Amino acid sequence: MYKLFILSFFISTQVFSQSLSTPTDSTQSFELKVMPYINYGRSLGAAFGVMPMAMYPINKKDTVSPASMTSLLGLYTTNKTWFTMYFQRLYLKEDRWRITSYGGFGSSNFQFYVDMPDAGFIDYNTQSRFFIILVDRRIAGNLFGGIRYSINKTNTAFDADIEDSGTLLQGLGLKLSYDNRDQVYYPRSGQKVNLKWTTYPSFIGNEFVSNKIEIDYNKYISMPNKRDILAARIYTGIGIGDLSFQQQFIVGRTDIRGYSQGKYRGNNKMAIQAEYRWNIGEKIGFVGFAGLATVWQAINEEDNGIILPGGGAGFRYTVFPKNHMNVGLDAAIGKDDWSIAFKIGESF
Repeated sequence: MYKLFILSFFISTQVFSQSLSTPTDSTQSFELKVMPYINYGRSLGAAFGVMPMAMYPINKKDTVSPASMTSLLGLYTTNKTWFTMYFQRLYLKEDRWRITSYGGFGSSNFQFYVDMPDAGFIDYNTQSRFFIILVDRRIAGNLFGGIRYSINKTNTAFDADIEDSGTLLQGLGLKLSYDNRDQVYYPRSGQKVNLKWTTYPSFIGNEFVSNKIEIDYNKYISMPNKRDILAARIYTGIGIGDLSFQQQFIVGRTDIRGYSQGKYRGNNKMAIQAEYRWNIGEKIGFVGFAGLATVWQAINEEDNGIILPGGGAGFRYTVFPKNHMNVGLDAAIGKDDWSIAFKIGESF
């Protein structure tokens, strides 16, 4: 099954991708790719969609800033989940400003696990509309400071004797980053450290008043052959206050691959992982990865502190060679779970 999805993705990307560019360097060209989205998850089922993606310069005279990127995605799955969204990352003024925004709307059919006398998974549907923007400014050298605003309006209906809920979450955040990576889309050396604080105060209409702190450290090491990379990441997420169901950290949503059923979730999460990026050709590569995660203040008490391993392998295809921007598929196994995930860029 894994090979079939990988092969299907590779062939369809070759057939449907198209490029509009001028024969100059990456800071002076516009490139557009239109790619199919093919995925499979144990909860969502098979997913199909289309994803246009463009990379371009904001200012052709700016030879320092990386290429900016804009992408769209429309998706439908066999369990009747659907959504549409955009993602944009802008690099401005010789990389002194970095602006990231994304937003969209859709309907997601998912599940969570409860340990009760009739233990098992409970299905739920969430209809959501969301928008997030982050503005980073270079402070000095490789140090960046940023501000963040997010809004997420959700309506969740449970397939059980649980009251339906509608939630409006508006977050205000601050971010501090140290980034000395040699590239932003496919780093071969350097490190990136992020410290993020997001508050959900009552004065802007939040019913659930809370704070979230996230810390991650990412390291990249070029191998002696100058082609392959060893990457490592440590992540900690801490929730403080009255977190809503939608605000909880879920193992498998980010960081540790191999979990697709949403079973392990809580107010706090920690994860550590490493990945070897094996480049066998100009556009073709593979990855092997492994990691551990845990949650505490979990939705199920017996999940507190449990060690959750995950590992697997993936396929990469370079759609934008000038910036080594990849897409691909990852297949992973976790504790009593597994996943297949479509990737846009690298996992970290």
